[in-house]
Amino acid sequence: MKLWGRNWSQRELLDRIGRLSQVGGLTPFEFSSGKARGVRAVRVRTGAGLEFSILADKGLDIFDAFYHSKSLCWHSPVGVVHPAYYDPRDVQWLKSFPGGLVSTCGLTAAGSPSEDDGEALGLHGSIGNTPAEDLALSENWEGDECRLAVSGTLREIRVHGHNLVLRRTIETYIGSRTLRVQDDVENEGFRDAPLMLLYHLNLGFPFLTDRSLIVAPSRGIKARNPHSEKTMNSWETFEAPTRGIEERVYYHQMRADAQGKVTVALVADADARDLGIAISYDADMLPSFIQWKMTGVNHFVLGLEPANCGVEGRAVERARGSLEILAPGERKQFSVRISVLDGRDELHSCLTAIQQEGT
Repeated sequence: MKLWGRNWSQRELLDRIGRLSQVGGLTPFEFSSGKARGVRAVRVRTGAGLEFSILADKGLDIFDAFYHSKSLCWHSPVGVVHPAYYDPRDVQWLKSFPGGLVSTCGLTAAGSPSEDDGEALGLHGSIGNTPAEDLALSENWEGDECRLAVSGTLREIRVHGHNLVLRRTIETYIGSRTLRVQDDVENEGFRDAPLMLLYHLNLGFPFLTDRSLIVAPSRGIKARNPHSEKTMNSWETFEAPTRGIEERVYYHQMRADAQGKVTVALVADADARDLGIAISYDADMLPSFIQWKMTGVNHFVLGLEPANCGVEGRAVERARGSLEILAPGERKQFSVRISVLDGRDELHSCLTAIQQEGT
C-alpha cells in the first residue's frame, strides 16, 4: 500500500504500529443528541486523507466525507434525523434529508410524489430511511493491501406487497482516496416489483465554489423545465450563493467508455485544476443521469445523480414505458465509485479521458 509518499508492505507497517487504528480503519459509533439520537454509524479512515461516515440506520448512506479536513459534500440544514421521524407522505422526505455524500432514493419509487398502482408515493422513496440488518464491519489484509468494508441488508417490504432486498457493501483500502458502493437488489417476493434506484450524490463547499467546473461525457442535455432551460448554456459552471435562486435540473445522455463505464468529474477550481472528485458507474445498469444545480444561500449544492429512472415519479415512468420491473427471484447489481483527484497530473489524466469519451 502507498502512504505518506512511499510503499509499505503489511509487515513493514504492522512492525511500526500498535494496531491498525493508529493509521486508519473502522470505528462504530452512535449519535446521542436531538433527532439524530440512536442512529448507528461507522467512521471510515483510510490514512490517505479520506474520511467518511456511513449511517447504518439510514440506508447505509454516506453522510459526512472529508479529504484532509475539507468537506466533499453538502450537509442540509436538517442534519441527521433518526428514521423514527420519517414521514413517507408527499414531500415530507425533505424533513429527514441530511444531504451528505450519498443519499439513496428508491427502491420501488424515486423522484417526485405520485400515485401509481393504487399507492400514494412520497418523494424519493423510503430506502434512505431504512435501518440495516446484519451489519458487518471488516478490516482484512489481502497481501499487502488492507480492505475496509461495511455491509448490511436493507428491506423494502409489506404484507401482500413488494419484497425487495438490498444488500450493500461500501469498501475502500488503507492508503486509498477511492470508495465504492456495491449494491445487489433482489426481489424475494411473489409478484413483479418496480425497481427505481437513484444515487443522490451531494457535493458542496469547499470543493464546490463559484470557480468549480463539471466535466462530463455528455452527448445530449435536456432541461427538466423552462426555468432550467434558461440557463442551459451554463450548466457546468457556478455562481456565488444567491438569495432567492431556484434549483435547476438537467438530464444528461452520457457516452460510456470501452468498458461501459461513465465518469463525471467536478473540478474544485477551474483555474488551478489541481483538485477534484470523479464519479464512475455502469451505464447499462444506470442509464439515466440527473444534474441538480442549487446555488442558493444555505443550499449551495451540486447533485450528481446516476439512476435507472428519471425524477418525475413512478406513475410517469410507467406511463412512458420506462419503469424497470424486477421479477420474483430476479437480481440486479449496481456499483458507484467515488474518487478524490489530487494534483494537476491526476486531474488532467481524468479530464482527458472523460473528454475523449464525450467525442
